[in-house]
Amino acid sequence: MTIFSIQHDRHGLAEVERISDDAAGLAERLHAVDGVTGTVLLSTCNRVEVLLDAAPGVTTSMLRAVINERFATPPAWDVFAGEAALGHLFRVAAGLDSMVVGEREIAGQLRRALGEAQDAGRTTLTLTIAVEEALKASRRVARETTLEGAGRSVVGAGLDLVDADWPATKLLLIGTGSYAGAVVAAARARGVDTIAVHSASGRGAEFAASHGTGLVRTVAEGLVSADLVVTCRGQGSTVVGVDDVTRHATFLDLSLRRDVDPRVGGLTGVRLIDLPTIQDALGGAIGEDTRRAQAIVDEGIADALTKLRSRIVDPAVVGLRESVMALVADEVARLPQRPLTHDDAALALRRLATRLLHVPSSRARLAAEQGRTDEYLHAMEELYGIGAPVDINPNEMEELTCPLTNLAVRDLETTRGVSEAV
Repeated sequence: MTIFSIQHDRHGLAEVERISDDAAGLAERLHAVDGVTGTVLLSTCNRVEVLLDAAPGVTTSMLRAVINERFATPPAWDVFAGEAALGHLFRVAAGLDSMVVGEREIAGQLRRALGEAQDAGRTTLTLTIAVEEALKASRRVARETTLEGAGRSVVGAGLDLVDADWPATKLLLIGTGSYAGAVVAAARARGVDTIAVHSASGRGAEFAASHGTGLVRTVAEGLVSADLVVTCRGQGSTVVGVDDVTRHATFLDLSLRRDVDPRVGGLTGVRLIDLPTIQDALGGAIGEDTRRAQAIVDEGIADALTKLRSRIVDPAVVGLRESVMALVADEVARLPQRPLTHDDAALALRRLATRLLHVPSSRARLAAEQGRTDEYLHAMEELYGIGAPVDINPNEMEELTCPLTNLAVRDLETTRGVSEAV
């Protein structure tokens, strides 16, 4: 399994948004690549993850070339492969790599991403096991730690820190990115009726119409009456400066790349809540739970690896079964068309046994000729439980007993002496 990842903490929300905007159809294009057997696309407000299952001959550089075809500026993907990919997936599912540690939204998003891939016929057993085991570990983290309560969504956690009379609050939303819809929903759930939106991208009118909010043409226009200003642009430059603030208000800056000048928080009658503030409010109390969550994740990874490794031999087991059953069917077809006798059954069984032993016997002689006797014997032990050399301490021989007579070696000496005396 390989994962191509763009993450909020390493690349910034603006880059996540850029990649997310052009991610449509990415899974389908990758799935059409020769040798790619499975693709799952997870695209959220703070990350884009492309999960891939491909044949050994499909290289990372080949995949990167296909992924980057759609982007004018190639993304600086973080790439995880093998066990590192599994570890990354588990941390993402558990919320340990989220902006607010332990948030639960990501688990639901990952579950939906897997479901969409399954509906489109783009999953493999490997991807399904990996994602389902990651979600299982995520549920354990939710049950066995308090991170689920502390690690709410970034929007909810931020609004929880706002001291407001919600029904009377006038909210200005700056930006129509990934968080914008969640802000509107969370604010209305708290009783906010007056919401206006501004977007420099030109998407403000469409967003206002689809979400039933007001629209302001400029930031200055919105700041005149807003009690609470929520920003979620993440473009890398501030949109609210010290000189823009004309009244007492609370500013909730949800962007990794600040939308609000940090000096705004020093103004009289103004409060600034940003991501570090949210993390500080939650972080100290969840340190031990975070360590416990990591231990759960590590256990889940180990279990998943065991399951995935066991699947490697599945084709060989299926092939062995089909081969043996074909031999059985052939022998059944050779049985005489009359009531069978004991001799008929014995002959058929001996013939079947001879055919089953032909390849192992031939390989035994070949292994001996090539000096690989020990290797062959150990293989026989693994497959059939026979053939491996047994190291017995000569001093323990006296204690060995026969399973049929229950006589030990020393008893044989006694018995032989009695017989000879007789």
